[in-house]
Amino acid sequence: MTTGCNILIAGSSHGIGRDLAHHYAENGHFVAGFSRSDSDLVHERYRHFRADVADADQVQQVFSQLVGKPPTVLIYCAGTSSNSFALLMSVKDAEENLRTNLLGAFITTRSAVRVMKRHGFGRVIYLSSVLVPLGRAGSVIYGAGKAGLEQMAFSLSREFAKDNITFNALGISIYRSRMTQAMSEAVVDDARSALVKQRDMELDELVGAIDFFASDAARQITGQTLYFGGSR
Repeated sequence: MTTGCNILIAGSSHGIGRDLAHHYAENGHFVAGFSRSDSDLVHERYRHFRADVADADQVQQVFSQLVGKPPTVLIYCAGTSSNSFALLMSVKDAEENLRTNLLGAFITTRSAVRVMKRHGFGRVIYLSSVLVPLGRAGSVIYGAGKAGLEQMAFSLSREFAKDNITFNALGISIYRSRMTQAMSEAVVDDARSALVKQRDMELDELVGAIDFFASDAARQITGQTLYFGGSR
């Protein structure tokens, strides 16, 4: 990724999003991030907003405050996990999961694309999961939401093919964060055992893939999903 990009990270207060925000601010980019909670990240090149990704008005408020720094790269990290079998999961929990993992991505992307179209450039990168191809028991709603992200990238790549905006997804394997800490070790070990590469992901691996998708060298790569861990 070219130094000095304007990057917007949805879900930046903790976990992968927080790690990415710190990395890119440290490496010369202007980073804006938003989530429903405050962030402890203090950096001269980082600006944080409190907003719910599933609330269109709140998301638009974030973009209205970025007029001087229009985002050219959107990294959608916002997500909630749900490790529950279908018959044990409440409808309320399922709805909340899909609102954050899928509807929020649609709302945020729509606002970002409006900005990117005006500037003739954009890179949208969704964080999906290896649970999509693995289809592990207990991940029905979480996996469905992440599969929706991948389909969204595929469809949007066609809608905006002439606008120099690409849409891709990264299927994350095991990355130690607050989300995985909420899972039992049995669930994490079960997912890891299905992978070809069974060690946990490191930040530099994720950054390398994001940098490539955001680069000019990947200008013809769109609508694709790259999985970590050798899951497919």
